[in-house]
Amino acid sequence: MMMLASSRAISTKALQHVLSSSRAVHATHLIAPASVPSHNVHLNHQHLHQTKHASSVPTRQFSSNVNHAQPSIKLYQYHICPFCNITKSAMQYAKLDYEAVEVNPLTKAELKPWSDYKKVPIAIINNQQINGSKDILNSIFNSPYVQEGLAKQWSNNNNNTTKEVMTIQQFKESDTSKKWYRFASDDLGAVLYPNICGTIGDSFHAFDYVKNVDSFSPLQKLSIQYVGSLAMYFAASKVKSKRNITDEKAALQSALDKFEEEGLQNGALPFSSGNPTTPDLGDLAVFGVLYAIRDMNAHKDAVQNRGGVVKDWYERMEKIVVREQ
Repeated sequence: MMMLASSRAISTKALQHVLSSSRAVHATHLIAPASVPSHNVHLNHQHLHQTKHASSVPTRQFSSNVNHAQPSIKLYQYHICPFCNITKSAMQYAKLDYEAVEVNPLTKAELKPWSDYKKVPIAIINNQQINGSKDILNSIFNSPYVQEGLAKQWSNNNNNTTKEVMTIQQFKESDTSKKWYRFASDDLGAVLYPNICGTIGDSFHAFDYVKNVDSFSPLQKLSIQYVGSLAMYFAASKVKSKRNITDEKAALQSALDKFEEEGLQNGALPFSSGNPTTPDLGDLAVFGVLYAIRDMNAHKDAVQNRGGVVKDWYERMEKIVVREQ
């Protein structure tokens, strides 16, 4: 009753705006929780799980001895956007400083009036606007600073053994990297969507993050949670219909079966990259989508309750990406 009453208080026009913005075919841009600390911190497990959201704050302390300068990065995001979280997982792996700006999904006021592009993520890299996770990551991994830092990291991972050292070309462009990046973006995120928004209650819970966004007013928080959760519930139903999903939990396990069998070869490989010590962008994309829903029941179904190969891989990735400092 409380939700229905609150929803009536929001204009029909606002609800239509959310529904038209959700892009159900691509799991909308509203599914994976992210982390936006309220002050400059080391990226560790506690901070990623318990953070306060500000309108624009640094999310990782970075230092390096490579010669080139780190690109300046500001990321405009939705807290529960899979593509935003893929982008952030990759930046965290590369140990980059960046600022995160939480965008109001109803009004998108943070993007007005300077951006004609109204989807997220958007990055401002060295004062240049770059739209969409794919182009953002291309820009980042084309940076000499990032390439030198990763080369050093990969060399250290090799520990002077005869094992093949990862290269930036393999990291971004190998067949496996592209395959599992597409899987994370097109398949896993979409299947997760009806798992976290399959009921109005679950969808409402997915928007709990707004309570910690300091830049949103109390009225904005209520509007986003009530209208947004209702819109996402209906959008999730469209995803199920389009993909002919009758059992969303079974569909999630089937998608993870594919990653386990083809990507990790039933546990024979530590990473889908095939490299014994180093993940690639495909690994990071799959991890980003899963890690971002860690506070939801779907995460328990995907990782903890499933156990086995996927859980072992996930924990390896967590140690690499979510660094204890």
